[in-house]
Amino acid sequence: MSTTSAKSIAIIGAGTIGTHILRAFLALPNHPKIVVLTRSNSKPKTLPDDLALVSVPVLPIDYTDVSALTTLFKEHAVDVVICTLPFPAGQKTQFTLAAAAKAAGSVKIFVPSEWSSPTEGAHGRGEKNLWGLKDEFSEHLKSIELPSTRFYTGLFFGAVPWIGALDVSDDFHIIGKGDKVLSVTSETDIGGFVAHVFTNYPLTSPKLFNNSLRIEGQSVTLTEIAEIYGKRITYVPEGGKIPARSAEEAYVKTVLQTAAEDGQLSNGWDRKSWTYSPGLAANANKLWPGHVWRTLESTVEKK
Repeated sequence: MSTTSAKSIAIIGAGTIGTHILRAFLALPNHPKIVVLTRSNSKPKTLPDDLALVSVPVLPIDYTDVSALTTLFKEHAVDVVICTLPFPAGQKTQFTLAAAAKAAGSVKIFVPSEWSSPTEGAHGRGEKNLWGLKDEFSEHLKSIELPSTRFYTGLFFGAVPWIGALDVSDDFHIIGKGDKVLSVTSETDIGGFVAHVFTNYPLTSPKLFNNSLRIEGQSVTLTEIAEIYGKRITYVPEGGKIPARSAEEAYVKTVLQTAAEDGQLSNGWDRKSWTYSPGLAANANKLWPGHVWRTLESTVEKK
């Protein structure tokens, strides 16, 4: 581990991607100090079985209490804050976390809760959607001079069947033609990449400091995904919604698939110029030399 890389990391949230990032750090022989923060008013959080015996502080805290958060960051000499809170529920919380990280004085990098397709330029374009809100927060980090690293990952592997409604249907549902490529990356690879860059590059490196890292496990279309899963395709009529367990989920799925139809779910999409450039999609993969990225085919058992 580089002597100028991360030494004390606070992971905000112990959900899907937070747990994968934690696991990846702990797998390193000389990993940084790690603390996990969870909401004080949430149900007691336990880590997965493989992490249950690991001595990692899981600290419940009021995310609205800037003073308490500032004290915690100072006490643990946190130099990297990694936010993995779900979006948009965690959007307001990020502003509080950023205020505390700035006040603590020890935090050198703040990782906002991106973990999806690129958002840069969305706020400047006046977008009032998921991408616009995420980009607005990153612009806020710049305004308070709190350096950041943004991770663009495309869809998690676990979200791939969900976006096509395989959680509620035997058919894979698609809006439009489903012929534009989108980026998908396994949660394990995302966690491994985050742990790798923060322990192999100085926090002041331009590779991390106020930079955006686009990683991609695989570039694939929705129709190809249906084939990989061995599922029949149901095309959703114009104006229709993707089937879901709730109206909110249906809305999110439909927004994402509508964006996919334009190519916006590829990490090669540039929201500033509103164009697609395949060379962008995995331009940070090279920061993890020698790594073999997982594919959907390697994780799916056809029935």
